[in-house]
Amino acid sequence: MLSRKGFTLIELLVVIAIIALLLGILMPSLRRARGLAQSIACQSNLRQWNLILSTYTTENDDRFPDANWEGERMVPRGQWWFLTLRDHYVDQPDILMCATADRIQDTSVGSGPWVSDGRYHPQESDEAWGRRIIVRTHPDRGQWVWSSYGPNSWIMDTRAGTWADYPEDWFWGSMRNIRQPSDVPVFQDSRHVDGWPHHTDRPDSQEYGAGDGQGAMRAYTMRRHGNSINMTFADGSSRSVPLTDLWKQRWHVTFQTNNPLARDEYEWPSWMQ
Repeated sequence: MLSRKGFTLIELLVVIAIIALLLGILMPSLRRARGLAQSIACQSNLRQWNLILSTYTTENDDRFPDANWEGERMVPRGQWWFLTLRDHYVDQPDILMCATADRIQDTSVGSGPWVSDGRYHPQESDEAWGRRIIVRTHPDRGQWVWSSYGPNSWIMDTRAGTWADYPEDWFWGSMRNIRQPSDVPVFQDSRHVDGWPHHTDRPDSQEYGAGDGQGAMRAYTMRRHGNSINMTFADGSSRSVPLTDLWKQRWHVTFQTNNPLARDEYEWPSWMQ
């Protein structure tokens, strides 16, 4: 009767080493494939936001949302857009989230350093931002809205006024005012509810935790999809845009796309390179 010979320790170690080697080869490819799939899904979400804005402007004399009002009181904190557009997205909540930044903090544990006056500011790359609905007459008052996207606030229609301390003629206001729409961002990956980027803004020295930069462009400077974020534009297109190209887009009417940060020789923080 023949005896069955088992694996020797050496043979077992060789098999384990081969498996580890194959995993080492495959894992980067799997991560890239997963990242690509997430980026494609993210761009699909942003196209939905573009359709929502297009529907809204079609129904409202070609104009974007304006400041949100409660009687004679202007309500800030980004509610100008997510309350105005709420009926258009409330039945499809998935479009609020990018898969790479969909973690929501538990706000019921109290007001920590990351929550201030109903505003949540992400502290890590996988977190969404949050805002509590504060309009007293709104049926969802007190609920939180969570998202990882935000609009270019320069699209706002300022005829009803704005709390932003900028000249009104810097705002696009309506689709008919936009020239070269393929260069004008309307929605994008964001770590804040909205933002007013300007060509004089400066990025932080670190992606999170530094706070030593300048201006609203920092809402969109993050490594959400490699060294890029996804954006959708006024012509309906969407694409991945390198962080260093954000200063080359026409965010507002007087945005200077020939600014120093739009030049190839600008010295970026190491985390953006």
